Amino acid sequence: MLNFDLFDVTQRFHTTYHLYEDEAKFQLTDVMEFHFIEMTKLIKDWKANKLDPWNDVLARWLLMLGMVDHRNHKVYDDIYKELEEIAMKDDTLHSAFQNWEELSSTKEQRVAYEGRTRQIMDEEATRREAELEKKEAREEGEKRGEKKAKEANARRFLAMGMDINDVAKGTELDVETVKRIQQEMNSDL
Repeated sequence: MLNFDLFDVTQRFHTTYHLYEDEAKFQLTDVMEFHFIEMTKLIKDWKANKLDPWNDVLARWLLMLGMVDHRNHKVYDDIYKELEEIAMKDDTLHSAFQNWEELSSTKEQRVAYEGRTRQIMDEEATRREAELEKKEAREEGEKRGEKKAKEANARRFLAMGMDINDVAKGTELDVETVKRIQQEMNSDL
């Protein structure tokens, strides 16, 4: 979201861009795109009645985000009033308005909200980290299990008298590991 006009070549407030190869013009990926929302154009379209926040959810939410212009220390009261009317019929917008009003009331409430938000994010990060550690441990265990199975097969093949190089190829172990296994087997005798 931009609080200024970036593109002079269009009057649209929402533009979307993709990554293409310069000469052949094929798209690099279909999972990445860039959206630019120019708030000044959005407000201009709303004032010109080109936006219908009553029937367009995106316009509704963008107007909510744009009704406060922090750079110019301005709140668009007319947008606020229209969105407040819409919020009577849109529970999600109503809830967002309530939260916005609560956050706007006192510095202490804002600090408490930010602290709670940080706590929630920290808890989520801790949970995600624990999940990743479990996954890594499971994968490591699987790798160790695979290695033990390969070493057990190497012991069997060596006991059958197979050549070290053939055992290494058959078990996908390196030659040094197979030699170590053979030495262990010989010392056990």
